[in-house]
Amino acid sequence: MEIAKIRRENPNRIKAVVSGLTHHVNQFFTLMLFGIFIVNSYGYCSDFQPDLKVGINGRTYPIGAQIVGNLGVSYPLWGDTGAWKYGYVRGGINLMTSGVVNRAGLELQVFPISILGISAGYDTGVRNFIPKWLDCDRYECVGRVDRKNVRVNLVAAYSGFSFGFLARYEEFKSFASSSKLVYDETTLLVGQHSGENVFTMNPVVLYQVADRMSVGFMSLYSHAIDTGGSSNLYGPVMTYAPEPKLNILAGVGLDASPIVNSAISGFFVLQYNIKPSMSVMDLALRKTENSSEK
Repeated sequence: MEIAKIRRENPNRIKAVVSGLTHHVNQFFTLMLFGIFIVNSYGYCSDFQPDLKVGINGRTYPIGAQIVGNLGVSYPLWGDTGAWKYGYVRGGINLMTSGVVNRAGLELQVFPISILGISAGYDTGVRNFIPKWLDCDRYECVGRVDRKNVRVNLVAAYSGFSFGFLARYEEFKSFASSSKLVYDETTLLVGQHSGENVFTMNPVVLYQVADRMSVGFMSLYSHAIDTGGSSNLYGPVMTYAPEPKLNILAGVGLDASPIVNSAISGFFVLQYNIKPSMSVMDLALRKTENSSEK
């Protein structure tokens, strides 16, 4: 109700707030990272921890898949990174390609405590694929689309249960010469050509049923603040780790958006952790690697 009221009174107000917030957060993170590198120049290079992950994710409706690579470097702020009570900052590079959609981006993360953090990022990408199921005379389907975002991540675990929550504000903007509404293949939403603000929530609840397996439920809900459309993918999920560095998440759920009819969709995320990060999600793997090195 409040968001709708603000949008009626001033449709550019939320966009200005989000754009300003991402700009100032990026400035803050950049200054912090610069300070860390200055400290590093005085002999603390060993405190930096590089990380590298590669993966594949996809869905069956609307069908799509992409290869993902994440490269970063973290620096501890306080605490013992061998337990969960610590804080850190991380800068990263994210690369994504499906052959017809290619994206590259940068992000900065600050975790005052390992289970709760805020991130800001910017990425750009080019699309050269026209979906047969989408009216591209009405919607802008190809060309360059840039995104900037601010997000909050929270994770927790207790007695076999684990919980994750992501909240993200982002703006995506087309650089096409037309003024058509822009189709976003990530959220399955359409937005204004001049820029669309989107709010996304992604809660996940899992219960560990075996050493390498957990089952649970997730939802991925996105709302276009300016145009008012929403998309949601929700359903049961399972995670399985065939070996410590490899993790598979798979599930099936109901997928719907303003331009996609409600239908059952299978989805999966396969991730290989070449070099674990300072994330609390990689804590067990870091402990395993440190033990083997000793």
